Amino acid sequence: MLSNRAYKLINDFIIITFTDTIIENFNTNKICHLGMQRGNIMNKHASVLLTVIFFTALSASAVSYTLQIFGNANMDEIIDDADISYLEKVIKGEADNTKFSDANNDGTVDEKDIDQVQNIIDGTEEILVVFDDTARSVEIPEPVKSFVYHGHNSYVYETVRAIGVSDRIIGITDRFVTPGGNRYSKTYFPELLSNVESVGELQTVNYEVVNNLNPDVVLTDAREYYDHTKTPDTPVIALDVNITNSKEAAMRYGYIFGKVSEAKEYVDWSTEIENMISEKIKDIPESERPLAYFSGYDLDRTKFSVPGTDSYRAVMIKNAGGRYMGDEIKGTGSQSVDAEWVIARNPDVIFFSAGNSVLGYDIYSPKNATEAIDEFLKRPEFADVEAVKNKQVYMISHPYILCGGASGLIGSLYYAKWLYPDLFKDIDVQEVHQEFVSKFQHLDLDVNKCISAYPLPE
Repeated sequence: MLSNRAYKLINDFIIITFTDTIIENFNTNKICHLGMQRGNIMNKHASVLLTVIFFTALSASAVSYTLQIFGNANMDEIIDDADISYLEKVIKGEADNTKFSDANNDGTVDEKDIDQVQNIIDGTEEILVVFDDTARSVEIPEPVKSFVYHGHNSYVYETVRAIGVSDRIIGITDRFVTPGGNRYSKTYFPELLSNVESVGELQTVNYEVVNNLNPDVVLTDAREYYDHTKTPDTPVIALDVNITNSKEAAMRYGYIFGKVSEAKEYVDWSTEIENMISEKIKDIPESERPLAYFSGYDLDRTKFSVPGTDSYRAVMIKNAGGRYMGDEIKGTGSQSVDAEWVIARNPDVIFFSAGNSVLGYDIYSPKNATEAIDEFLKRPEFADVEAVKNKQVYMISHPYILCGGASGLIGSLYYAKWLYPDLFKDIDVQEVHQEFVSKFQHLDLDVNKCISAYPLPE
């Protein structure tokens, strides 16, 4: 084991690397040189020290978010001893107060905040204060042993299931548990169909049921439809999960449910896939990237929906290495266009999303997807579009691998395989998809038997 002196050297070195902004200009030789300069460590410990420094630097350089929990005094991605050190400096007047320095949210930064941070690190805090999507500071009594999910999409539930707390759900919106609901699935959400009560529709919540269930917390990804004054004794957290915030959201849920290590494992896994995709496409010039169009599909449609350049659908395509055809449409909303708009821009690839009757974990035949794509390819007005001429038209499941956190990342990997079959020939997207379902959704489900994307990438 490393001596206390060695650990101190590691800590001192990391502080120096941040101070000197070495991490921003990462250089392995510099790391090794400076690491050895910081102390005369015995040879048998040196390799361990340098390894710790090396991977700590790599990890720090990858940080791209601030954990939105009070107690994260130094505004990084985790609550740890570094936050205690930072609070000590704040109390001494040697560092600036930050948004999350007041760990116990009592209006004063003092020794009690250090105690609160230590409790969070130990997992013994009685109250956790979380900053949510509506800019509210929500105090959550810990531990959280039960919750209701006022859910629009499935991505929040996928996240909490990934960190191992699906057994704590006691209520959910109707769309998940009623046959015909747009998130209903016997295969993907079997645990929700027994012993989990419906709390009504998304926009018409049955608050009496919620109050009778008396959950420790209500989670919502549709805050505009939930009136927290109707359940005054229960904390309500508005915290959506999407393709842009999934890492931080997963960590926030990890702290809320006392599953920090599980959340970190989930984040590390998704980061590895994200980095793999970006590494493969990084050298492709923008001008050489395929022009990709995305829309929901209706066979008889004369108008098409185009999500804006900042929408999650656009982000997924860009992350996969495509040029997004809707970049001229600003913002996150969608704009209705006619067929001529699509034809004039002549996309190289077309992606359509489809609902539960066409694609999903309960669909075992490609019949409906095949018919939909074939019918589109036969539409005469699109005959000269490159994507149609080259049969580069694909469909992806709307409810399950579109826009979400890690599930949306799986969607981006499907896109990447369709866009660059040669570049990604060593990647089995079905294998990655299966790992997500088996390891992080804890399901005995064979993704090779269901049709969630069509046609499958080669």
